[in-house]
Amino acid sequence: MLSGKLWPAHPKPLPDELLSSWIVRVAEANAIKLQTLSWMLFGSRLSPWNRDIDRNAPQWLIDALCEHTGSSYWEVFRMTLVTYGGRLYPHRQAVGQLRWILPIRSYGMRHRAFGQQFCPECLARDAVPYFRKQWRVACFTYCPEHHVDLWDACPGCGLPIVGFRGDFGRELKNARPMHVCYSCGYDFREAPRKSAFFPNEELHQLFDGMLLSLNAPDSQAGQFDLGYYAVMHQFCRVMGMRQNQGRLQRFIEEQLDLPHLSLQQGLISVEQRSHGERHRLMLCALWLMADLGCRLESAWLSKALRYNLMLRDFDDAPEWYLLLVERFSDWRKGVVAFKND
Repeated sequence: MLSGKLWPAHPKPLPDELLSSWIVRVAEANAIKLQTLSWMLFGSRLSPWNRDIDRNAPQWLIDALCEHTGSSYWEVFRMTLVTYGGRLYPHRQAVGQLRWILPIRSYGMRHRAFGQQFCPECLARDAVPYFRKQWRVACFTYCPEHHVDLWDACPGCGLPIVGFRGDFGRELKNARPMHVCYSCGYDFREAPRKSAFFPNEELHQLFDGMLLSLNAPDSQAGQFDLGYYAVMHQFCRVMGMRQNQGRLQRFIEEQLDLPHLSLQQGLISVEQRSHGERHRLMLCALWLMADLGCRLESAWLSKALRYNLMLRDFDDAPEWYLLLVERFSDWRKGVVAFKND
């Protein structure tokens, strides 16, 4: 049983580690069940595991972890998804869909959504397997280091990945580590490696650059700033809108010589879509972003995209984007250009 304020073992966070992953490792290092650790700290009145602590870590949790591990507030805070604020989304929000952050939809101690992804090659090469923050980001559909698709469900049983449930209902000696499915015992390190698909090398390089930029300091973000991600998110939304009827997606697929992939239509955010749909949306949106002015004009002239959808529900559109799409506000110009062609 742990005693005193500072616990005997307090492993340091690993690069890009998620808070939930680190807490599991802290419990393992101290040879105590995770649930027991939670009860010791907070009793039965509070539980960290019936919420998304990686997105919204309560102050009482951060304070307790700092006190017992000797970590600073900022060391713990940097393991949360809040650090993507100002890069992927403009500001924190406690409820509702957060732009580019995959939801887990906590229900008690279970997850009802497939918001935790993993790269089997990363886990296999880790000296100590752990979960990364970037695996909770919707645009991460593959690993930019190993160029294999991420998994968002257990390959063995198809359930969502829940790394903290390995010792629930089991004796400590029979607990399953994070890299093993809590339900069926599948070892995620053994998951099949599927090479990520790209229609051309230019798009591959752009995709890699975007993903790698998220682990760089804000000052090194370059073109991949908050406005860039906001505009790209808007096009992912438009491609799924019933009002667009898949026209923009088909137009881009024709330019990239891709077979059509039917998307589930309606008010479904990119964060709520399957891995395959997210990857296709990212490829299409990135193709547009690579030469936005020219390619947006081509889509508009081809009637693949109407002006009103470019701005539909886009309240925080960057100024440069508003100036760009203003060129397409007069539908008569498009009609004349289309006839001349």
